[in-house]
Amino acid sequence: MRVVVQDTLKNTRSVPYEGQAGFRIGRDAACEVTLDSAMVSKVHAQVDRAKAGWSISVSADARPLRVGSEWVQGGATAPLTDKAEIHIAQYVLVFEVGAEEVARSSAAEDVNAVQQDLHTAVIRQLDLRRASSSGLEHSSKTLEQINAIIDELLKGEYKSRVLEDRDVRNRLLSMDLRRRLVLRLGGETKAEKPVNAMPGENTALETAAEQAVDRIVRTLALKLEKKSVADDMDIVDQRYNALMTTMVNELPENVQVYVVSRFLKKVLNDMIFGLGPLQDLLDTPNISEIMIVSPDLVYVERGGQVVESDSKFLGDEALLNVIERIVAPLGRRIDRSSPLVDARLKDGSRVNAVIPPIALKGPCLTIRRFPAHRVTIGDLVKWGSLPSGAAMLLDAGVKMPKNVVVAGGTGSGKTTMLNCLSAMIPHDDRIVTIEDAAELQLQQEHVVSLETKPANVEGKGAYTIRDLVKNSLRMRPDRIVVGECRGEEAFDMLQAMNTGHDGSMTTIHSNSAQDAISRIETMVLMAADLPLAAVRRQIGQAVDIIVFVGRLKNGRRMTLQITEVIGLNPHTGEVETRDIFRKVGEGEQAVLTATGYMPSFLGDAVERGLLDVDAWFAGSEGDAA
Repeated sequence: MRVVVQDTLKNTRSVPYEGQAGFRIGRDAACEVTLDSAMVSKVHAQVDRAKAGWSISVSADARPLRVGSEWVQGGATAPLTDKAEIHIAQYVLVFEVGAEEVARSSAAEDVNAVQQDLHTAVIRQLDLRRASSSGLEHSSKTLEQINAIIDELLKGEYKSRVLEDRDVRNRLLSMDLRRRLVLRLGGETKAEKPVNAMPGENTALETAAEQAVDRIVRTLALKLEKKSVADDMDIVDQRYNALMTTMVNELPENVQVYVVSRFLKKVLNDMIFGLGPLQDLLDTPNISEIMIVSPDLVYVERGGQVVESDSKFLGDEALLNVIERIVAPLGRRIDRSSPLVDARLKDGSRVNAVIPPIALKGPCLTIRRFPAHRVTIGDLVKWGSLPSGAAMLLDAGVKMPKNVVVAGGTGSGKTTMLNCLSAMIPHDDRIVTIEDAAELQLQQEHVVSLETKPANVEGKGAYTIRDLVKNSLRMRPDRIVVGECRGEEAFDMLQAMNTGHDGSMTTIHSNSAQDAISRIETMVLMAADLPLAAVRRQIGQAVDIIVFVGRLKNGRRMTLQITEVIGLNPHTGEVETRDIFRKVGEGEQAVLTATGYMPSFLGDAVERGLLDVDAWFAGSEGDAA
């Protein structure tokens, strides 16, 4: 795609932009297309690729511009087609998409249609008499039947739509090679084979496909190491599409046909038995969150940044089927009478699903993924989330034991921090964990894990976090770890902390360490009609340390505050806190540094041999930079 600019006053013509990404038009030198005129705003308009194609959005305070014969006012958006003329002041910008991009966009639509039609054709021909009440059995016999059906369809009515349509075939080939490539990121030696893979694999042709991926790896100079996943993924995003034109031409015809056929079988296998397009996203390294707004609009968080994914579902029904497959094995349900559910995947990923009538635009699915390896406090130090001195102090505090509250916003890393802190608990302590959807990964042996249970269809049989906290007190725990306090259970959690269960932990949502106190006060008052002074006294006696974590604007997650709760202020009656560590700086320069305040339990920790004071002082100088 390129933009040709004609200056009608100077009668000059130039090509100021050529690329694949969106761009800005304006007078400011930072704009990709700069127009030198007082009639043009600093940033006059933004051109972006939308689902329906390219579009131009005019800044709210900018003068109207004209696309062809249609005027576009400030704050409005209009579509752009190939050869569209954009009139701004004395300039005429010709937006040239190019035949290759038009073909690619058309091929994308054709590929989606092919997959949907193939899915319908396969389901129609399957022997549904062998289907159980929960659906088709994922057996070798069923897979062989699906394999044979697809082979026949590709030899017959779908041959012209898939194998003989060069654009569709190339796009399917590109999608599969990218899938194989992504599976290698992070140190995998080859693409992983599914446990229930489709039959009919040809060893020689499979080797040829993997050799093609080898050439892509060498050409892109990928490192394929766990620590290089983010950089490798960026390179793939930027350079893969340009490389595929050459790569496709190098592959023999029989290899291309084989790869396309295997890819379609894999896609349909996922649709019928698995999680559909979700499966590839779950297999992609460096994706920490998957957010499905609608079947054809899927976002992912990668490296702290939210970007739109190419993956899409074949309609609301396909997305609903995936949601049901996730929640059904957990004994949970989702329907119009119960349109919201929390669940988890086998790998521990947190799942939230909402369907109509609550979700107005259709089913909505959010998946919070966790790293494949268990994150330790040492990893947080290495990544710059906190200095080693802070890690030493937290380790001593957990072992003393002190009651810890981990606070932060959504997606800030509260659960990760809670996992790191729980790893410091001595192995001879009896621990009871309580969660809505099990996420904690405690490595100790003496752990009792409890999970809430929703009500049945009659509205009975529900067990809330508060019920489980009350019950845990009868289980002789040394420590109670609650995944998250969101309401009345905060009252019972405080009671537990104040009745001999020192070293207990929980997480809450808040905007700062100080705000965490106000949140706890509010949640306790929801559960009991107590004087505020009594509530504050309970908090001052129960909570010892608040660890506040957050996500910076650049997507980086780090610890922003470590605060000691020192009791009630005798003059104001409020819970008093002191920051032991506090964030200094912004962006990549942000570090957690010691404030100079010495926590009240420091001397005790040193006397008991839990903290080396010299190492603590040396490690509190901001070595997380």
